[in-house]
Amino acid sequence: MELPAKVMVYSSLLGLSKTPATLVAIRPDGCFELRLTTQEGRLHTVLLPVGQTGLIFSEPEAEVALVDSIER
Repeated sequence: MELPAKVMVYSSLLGLSKTPATLVAIRPDGCFELRLTTQEGRLHTVLLPVGQTGLIFSEPEAEVALVDSIER
């Protein structure tokens, strides 16, 4: 995962549900550092606790082909 990354944020603390944002960092103090635009169009940096915040990355994962058997 490379940062910064486009994400959708879910947080009951701020009443966010599927809110687009940019994940800037995962801080060692247990917070996501996010940049999000308010309804007024202003850009803000927000710190949200990892344990109470859901993130979905906007870019889907690359599909990986499953291997039926592996020779050893």
